[in-house]
Amino acid sequence: MQKPRFPLFWISIAFLLILSACTSPAAPEPTQDISELVNQIAGTIQAGYTQTALAMPTATSTPEPTLTLEPSATPQPLVVVTPTLAASPTLSGPTPLPIDPSTANGCYNAALVANVTVPPGSAYKAGDDFTKTWRLINTGTCDWTADFKITYVGGDLFGSDTTKIRQRVGVGSIADISLEMEAPDGLSGTVVSNWQMATDTGSLFGPVLTVSILLPGSKPTATDVGCYNSALVSETIPTGARMTPGESFEKTWTIKNTGTCDWLRDFFFDYVGGYDFQGADRVRITQKVVPGSTVDISMSIVAPDDPDTYTSSWRMRTDDGSFFGQVFTIEIKVK
Repeated sequence: MQKPRFPLFWISIAFLLILSACTSPAAPEPTQDISELVNQIAGTIQAGYTQTALAMPTATSTPEPTLTLEPSATPQPLVVVTPTLAASPTLSGPTPLPIDPSTANGCYNAALVANVTVPPGSAYKAGDDFTKTWRLINTGTCDWTADFKITYVGGDLFGSDTTKIRQRVGVGSIADISLEMEAPDGLSGTVVSNWQMATDTGSLFGPVLTVSILLPGSKPTATDVGCYNSALVSETIPTGARMTPGESFEKTWTIKNTGTCDWLRDFFFDYVGGYDFQGADRVRITQKVVPGSTVDISMSIVAPDDPDTYTSSWRMRTDDGSFFGQVFTIEIKVK
């Protein structure tokens, strides 16, 4: 059986009452305002910061350098320099030689620039040696090869002969062409020799180049008095006619005496240069031809076997061997 706890509980309460009565009462502590407490805490923190800052060394601030600006230059106006074009110098050279189409042969042509040596009328004695030089310009549209020739076409040979030029002459280029010559015997007064450029196949082109010398004495020659002359009236087998290899044909020229002297029956139509056709040979006219009249001169010719263009040159000649008048040509194309 459980004992009752009630008496013990009341005994404890009584003891506590006696104890509290013996103790002197203390004044109650005032309740602190919360706002005041916050302000005190903030002040304490602020005082700590201040003391820390005072304890640290004071930093000396170094002043930044002051940037001194240079005075700006006075703006200058923009000057635009316009270049002055110098006037082109006036070239004082020789006047370009006119191109004479009548002396052309296909793309080949020439013009005389100067008689470098032996000017017309130079005096010599029979047997004198001299060198004749012509300065020529290539006025065509094709180059001259080293196998091109300076070819005899009339007058006295002066002891010379058809000669290769042995140099290449480009279009527009200038070349000196020379021949070694000798003054002839048995003639007096003015004596001439006529030459012309020719291709390697004998096609003549360019002007007739003349050497004119004066020999002692007063005996006139056909070329001196100038009473002999000739001109072509018509011809068969036109220039550039096409032929087959080995083909035979007859070439006829009708030639007029345009001089003031008769042609004697011993005058000739003679070869002067170019291709030497088979069957072609000098022709005696065998009749007297008075000034203003005409004569037909014919020859039978055989075309070469190799395909090419062939040209041969012919001229009237007196009984003493002096050439005169126009140069007549045969030109065929063998296909």
